[in-house]
Amino acid sequence: MKHTRSKMWIRIGAICLSLSIVVASIFHVQATEIDDLENKTSGLQSDLSNMKKELEKLVSEIETTTNRLESTREELAIAKGQEQVQYEAMMLRIKYMYENGNYSMLEMLFSSSCLPEFLNRAEFFAKISKHDRDLLNKYEENTKQIAKKEAQLEKDRKYLDSLQEELDEKIDDTAEKLSTYTTKLKKAKEDARKAAEAAKQEIKPVIPETNNSGGSSFGTSYGDPVTVTASDIELLAALLECEAGSSNYEALLAVGSVVVNRMKSSYYPNTLSGVIYQRGQFPPATNGKMDRILARGVKPLCVTAATDALNGKNNVGSCVRFRAASSGYSGTIIGDNVFF
Repeated sequence: MKHTRSKMWIRIGAICLSLSIVVASIFHVQATEIDDLENKTSGLQSDLSNMKKELEKLVSEIETTTNRLESTREELAIAKGQEQVQYEAMMLRIKYMYENGNYSMLEMLFSSSCLPEFLNRAEFFAKISKHDRDLLNKYEENTKQIAKKEAQLEKDRKYLDSLQEELDEKIDDTAEKLSTYTTKLKKAKEDARKAAEAAKQEIKPVIPETNNSGGSSFGTSYGDPVTVTASDIELLAALLECEAGSSNYEALLAVGSVVVNRMKSSYYPNTLSGVIYQRGQFPPATNGKMDRILARGVKPLCVTAATDALNGKNNVGSCVRFRAASSGYSGTIIGDNVFF
């Protein structure tokens, strides 16, 4: 009878362990998906923010270029007007000098009393003509330079307009992607929450016989059975992941063994949650780190180590305390901790 009951306990424990590993695997997959979506969403938000800043700068640059273009156009209109006025003045002066009145250019030249006076008058008329021509050339060159400046500004504005159009399209596309990933992330978190609730309900039927406190008895080889519930397994697994990582089974089991030893000691609370949440003992239990792990799902190896510890597997003997291996305490070093 005792042998049959022992086999039954082994089968129940194996079922519980298997289901816990499967559930933890599901949580891990969901957590990975959520992390991936959060990273993509964060990246898109950053890209969108940067593009909006770039657009603001671009719009400001377009506005500046447009103002310069308008100013240049006004400057060009004035220059062209000055050129026309100078041209008309020169033509009028030539007309009067060569065609009108009794004092035409020839009359003034030939009325000279001597050759030096004739040459001086000829030089005077030449200087007036050269001045008109130089001034007209200056206005023409100025007009050309302003027209060239206008053409370049017009080209710059068209280029900036094309950049703005491309950036607007990128912003619209990024905003659409961000909306899509935000929706997916929201759905993934909701699915994870529902899966966690469903998993807790599924675990309960495979827990061994319930005692009067609503818990279940896991046999140990170091004393009386340890009474826990389905949620306790996950709770302990989360603590192990906080204190020993998620890749070293022996290190995880060692922390779990310390917790079980405390439950059986008269110096500590006799319940799993009491030991874990005892004031000043396990910081991850009160600083939110353990809650975050529970929310995204505990790693499978941590669930395995927690289940083994509750079933009596122990690799630290009667140790009830541990510190970081670098702390200098003497004891048994397993993983990154020393147990004593």
